[in-house]
This record gives sequence, structure tokens and C-alpha cells, in this order.
Amino acid sequence: MKKIFTLAIGALMASAAWAGVITLDMNKALNPETLTFDAVGMWTECYNDADYTWLEFGDANGEFMLSHLIGGEGSSWGGYYWEGFCPAIGGDQTDYSQTGWTNNQSGCMAGGGCVINEDGSVTADPEQPYFVCYYSSWYDVDGSLQVMFMDKNGATTFEPVGVYVCNHPWAYYDCEHGEGVASAFEEGDYLELTAIGVSADRAETSTSIRLAEFVDGQLNVANDWTFFDLSSLGQVTKVYFTLSSTDSGDWGMNTAAYFCMDKFQVSDGEPTSVKDVNAEKTVAGVKYVNMAGMTSDKPFDGVNVVVTTYSDGSTTTAKVIR
Repeated sequence: MKKIFTLAIGALMASAAWAGVITLDMNKALNPETLTFDAVGMWTECYNDADYTWLEFGDANGEFMLSHLIGGEGSSWGGYYWEGFCPAIGGDQTDYSQTGWTNNQSGCMAGGGCVINEDGSVTADPEQPYFVCYYSSWYDVDGSLQVMFMDKNGATTFEPVGVYVCNHPWAYYDCEHGEGVASAFEEGDYLELTAIGVSADRAETSTSIRLAEFVDGQLNVANDWTFFDLSSLGQVTKVYFTLSSTDSGDWGMNTAAYFCMDKFQVSDGEPTSVKDVNAEKTVAGVKYVNMAGMTSDKPFDGVNVVVTTYSDGSTTTAKVIR
């Protein structure tokens, strides 16, 4: 039997106590307005590709937007497929390798949603929601797992601070003992999560964390809520995530491409993308950006970020729903 250790991240305690951050709170849902869960703890609308291609959470401080079935209507293939972020609850840690994972995707090795306590410690609560995240390698541009943020002033660039992540049971048990096409990890194997920040000029920066790695005869895993520092990404318009595993083949990863996420944090500092506008300025141009990052001179159906450029080169942004 292999010994299982939890990865220790030195920044975890300090990051939880950082001031000056806005934290994604899943109890403040905007789209959908209410989260409901089925008997196994998965969001009941996970396969609803007509109404929920993007999810939205927030309050007076700003709004977080997360990708879900970004392929649009029809991309769930009649309720058989989803990708991106899906809310879940309960923290099931059961190994369904023998009975099947398809109907049991709501699990979380931490045992529940992430709770940041007043003393900076982090615990798991099975009554608090979290995100189950599925990485689809089908999406080459910006990936299937995208997070955006708009502050209270309408600015769409932001500085990510960090996020709490842990292993999903499907991926964890694939690493621990293997099943199906997946093989148990051996010396040198790893499962890595990478966050990529996309700046306003489309430049990218990235940072990574190992969710599992086999080193010196031991399998080390992130099975508790672990802080993933994203501060090195700088000013971005979005963050997207990818997964990679040493257990891969001609068709991609053999390790299940799942992880869990909670408490995405951004800086509440003054935005750099929005400048003051006074009455002497005139409008030089208006562009519309949809939630897939497409730009047009005309508004898209659904949610639009309206970028207005003025005669002095300054800009303002606002969100409208058409």
C-alpha cells in the first residue's frame, strides 16, 4: 500500500489572511439566481446548455463570470456532456472506480466547500458549495475553464490573487491505483494544474501547481484545500486553466481531467483599465465583446462588455445584456 501525503503549501495560511481582496462567494449567485443540487450533490442544471453557457456570481464589489458549456446551445449533446465549471455540494470522497463515475461527478477530496476562518486556517464544510472543474482539451483558444471579473466601476481587467484547489476523487483514485485507461502513478509521474492569464493585448503568463506527484517512492497529493498563488499573472482580462498528466496517450490524458476549486480571489485595488471621463471628451469608437472574447461593432445577443474609446485615448467599460 502506498502512503498518501497531503501537499503542504507554505503560502496557504498567509494568503487566507490577506486583506484587500474580493473573494468569489458561491452563495451570491447571479446566473443562475439560485443553486439547486440533485441527490448526489451535482448542480441540477449542469447539462442546461440553453440558459447556462456562463455562470455569474457577485455583489456590489463586482461580478465573477465562469465558463460552463461555452460551446453554446447543443453542446451538452442532449445531457451527456459538460465542460468547464459546475457547482457541487457534499464533498463525497467515495471511490466509484468499480461502479462508474458518470453519475457520481460531484465529489471533492477535501470533503466539502472551502471555509477561510478568521485565524487564517482553512477547513472544509460539506454544506458549502464548490466547483467541480472539467478540463476539455477540445478548446484550443483560452480553454474550457475561463474566469473573468468585472469590478463595481465596470473595469474588466483585474489582478488575480489566488484560488483554493484540491483533487477530485476521480483524478485522485486514478493516480492512486488506476482504472480503465488510467494507470497508477509511479516514480516521476505527476498531475499538474496550470493557470494562464490573458492580458488586454492577448499576451499570456502562466503559473502551475502539482495536484499529485510520485516522488521518492511516495504519492503526494493535494487532497485538502490548497492555496494556488496567481499573483504572478499580473493584470489580465481572464484566467483559464489547463491540466496535464504524465499518464497520457494519443488521445490526451488518461488520468481523469477533473479538479475542484473554490474562493477565487482578485485584488480590490484601483483598476488600471478605466480612466476618468469628463464632458470635454468625445466618443471615438465603441466595441462589443461577448463572453467568448469575440469582438464586434454591433452588440451580441446575451451579455456584452461595451468598451467605449474617447478622443483622448481613455476608455470606459460597462456590461449590458441584450
